[in-house]
Amino acid sequence: MMRMKSLALLAALGLTAAAQVYATDDRYYLVPSIGYISPDGDRKADNGWGLGLGAGKVLDENWNLELGARYNSMDRNAGGSYDQYGLGLDALRFFKRDADFAPYAVMGLGYLRSKIPGDSDNGLMANLGLGFLKQLSDSVGLRADARYRWNDNNLAGVNAGSFGDWLVTVGLQIPLGAKLAPTPPAPQAAPAPAPQAASAPAAEPPKAQATNALDTAKPGDVIVILHGVNFEFDSAKLRPDAIGILDEAVAALKRRSDIKVDIVGHTCNIGTEAYNQGLSERRAKSVYDFFVAHGIAAERLASRGFGETQPAFSNATREGRAKNRRVELHVK
Repeated sequence: MMRMKSLALLAALGLTAAAQVYATDDRYYLVPSIGYISPDGDRKADNGWGLGLGAGKVLDENWNLELGARYNSMDRNAGGSYDQYGLGLDALRFFKRDADFAPYAVMGLGYLRSKIPGDSDNGLMANLGLGFLKQLSDSVGLRADARYRWNDNNLAGVNAGSFGDWLVTVGLQIPLGAKLAPTPPAPQAAPAPAPQAASAPAAEPPKAQATNALDTAKPGDVIVILHGVNFEFDSAKLRPDAIGILDEAVAALKRRSDIKVDIVGHTCNIGTEAYNQGLSERRAKSVYDFFVAHGIAAERLASRGFGETQPAFSNATREGRAKNRRVELHVK
């Protein structure tokens, strides 16, 4: 019972800390999974397999909360099957939110029904474990974790008392619905950081700004901001309203065959520094790929990202963050 109380206390503390709403991604998600169980020797059963299905939500930068159901089946030493049906509430504490590798600790409480031929019993369960999440794409993540699970079921022919099982699961984390930005989409406009930056008058539409700036740019350290070139939230996919602006930029680059450009991506500070660095690089590469696909020679282009390291405006305001999410052409 002491072990049960300790696990319950940890789970309660974890759930209490998960009170704030996380602005980066507030979608619900599903986690279908398969698992492997190594049962306590006192259960008198062999290792077995299982299936699980969870539903969860990101609460803040560190915490997720999940409700999950799990089924495990093992072969009894005495013959027949040893089946378990579990329902639990888990708190996941992420140590960092990184798309490539996001490790977490998990703790939870729940209910477990155990069944063997001729007998069944219900009882509480608790678990502790470690795992990780890796994004496979903008909409699917790979999940894996290992957990120690405690419960107390009494069944005929099975040693009575506390049981400790080990479970390993692998699954997919699938968000539900479209991901919403924490701020409404806004044109990504920012002043050039250098005095010699070429920019168009504010009254001009984004297409004219990019075209005029490239048409008049002289080779050297000149920066042209692609006003209005926006991406899907937390993605490198170009929004439809960016295509016309990039078409105009392509036309201008074809007229100006004497210049080369570096395509540079920037982000605001929402998310981890490592993730923002990768996102800025992917967004710059998307513009690079668009230019090459539309006839600009690859040797005239290069792409790079600076993540959140070069803000042009304060990240403390919604407007400032929107303006910091930008793509620039550095004319050489």
